[in-house]
Amino acid sequence: MVTSDREREFYDGQYAQFLALPDHALRIDRKVLEGNLENPSHPFYERRWLYRTSMRALEAEPLTGKKVLDYGCGPADFGIWMATEGARVTLLDLSPAAIEVGLKRAQASCVSVRGVAADASCLSMLDAAEFDLVFACAALHHTLKYPGAVEELARILKPGARLVLCETWGGNPLLNTARKLHAAIVGEAAEQGEDIILSQAELRVLGPYFSEVLVETGNLLAMGKRLLRGRFEKRWARAVVRTLERMDGALLTLAPPLRNWCGEAVITARRK
Repeated sequence: MVTSDREREFYDGQYAQFLALPDHALRIDRKVLEGNLENPSHPFYERRWLYRTSMRALEAEPLTGKKVLDYGCGPADFGIWMATEGARVTLLDLSPAAIEVGLKRAQASCVSVRGVAADASCLSMLDAAEFDLVFACAALHHTLKYPGAVEELARILKPGARLVLCETWGGNPLLNTARKLHAAIVGEAAEQGEDIILSQAELRVLGPYFSEVLVETGNLLAMGKRLLRGRFEKRWARAVVRTLERMDGALLTLAPPLRNWCGEAVITARRK
């Protein structure tokens, strides 16, 4: 079983590499973020639908002046971007190295943020009903396994505040099997948290605390993009992905129930 100490150690090692980067490579704002989504050599390119949809959800209400928590921030791309849009941002991550990276990126981006390194199951340093918005990018599937994490997430949100989750989606049993097989073949570390993949079953834990839980899924056939990882700089690979995306558009329009079989999701909810 993965413990918080093991997970912290793993991600400290993952994020420490960013600390050696110069300021110009750490800077983030809307132009940089959108450029990364269009850059085939950047890791964000593979998940550009997911991240664009997340940005749209985050901007559904004005960010300026809002108290925002980037929950499980990692390298804090989205938290720093929201700070450049006028939000009052707190970065939260289990990994102190991630928080150090986030603070350094904020300085390079000419914004100020607060950084908190803490276990999501105990957020006593954060006030009750403190935040207007919590954004979690590929984070909730990590914290669900820790008792009390969902209760703490609910506690720090104001009544009526929004929760936006950006996650892989687990409604497709064939895709879930392929994910587990791939993880075993490549020797994926258990700390990466892929033992929990969000689906409607996992989202039921939000029910006591959240209303208006909406799931927007994308990428059915286009999940084949994962087989092309590392090849997106090649024109033919991008053409294949675009073709799969167009096929998805037609297929999901004709058969909406297949949306639950898509591989990625943006989930929004509102605190009761």
